[in-house]
Amino acid sequence: MYHELDPPYTAEDVAVLFNLVHSELMGQSMETLLQFLQRSNLSMPRLVSLMYIQRQGVTTVTALSEHLNLALGTTSQMIDQLVQDGLVERREAAHDRRQKQITLTPAGETLVAEARQIRLAEASRHLRQLPPALIEQLGQALSAACREWNLITKS
Repeated sequence: MYHELDPPYTAEDVAVLFNLVHSELMGQSMETLLQFLQRSNLSMPRLVSLMYIQRQGVTTVTALSEHLNLALGTTSQMIDQLVQDGLVERREAAHDRRQKQITLTPAGETLVAEARQIRLAEASRHLRQLPPALIEQLGQALSAACREWNLITKS
């Protein structure tokens, strides 16, 4: 349990608070996510891989290996399994046939979207327990941060 932090908040204070909120929200969805992984015959590293590939659009075994901090051979075997399961495609890069590019298939995209929806639904359920005014304040603060980092644009 952390002690309450007093304003004015430093970047480090906000990082601690954000981490607490994130841990609370993601912890609430872990059981549901683990059930989804079991139903989908996925491990957590395979799901993390699919999410990384989705964020990147196109990646390589080397980049994925570095992201996961796994040996190249281990990552390559995992990619082989994901290809066999129809979740990713591996193609030769146009500029260098020795380099293989990895992308999600439509089935992989669907699986990632379903996993994200599970996490969002559980987080939303937990957030609805907060007072509406606090939800509004959080929404405004997080929207401002997302705009500052160019994660979203004003409509």
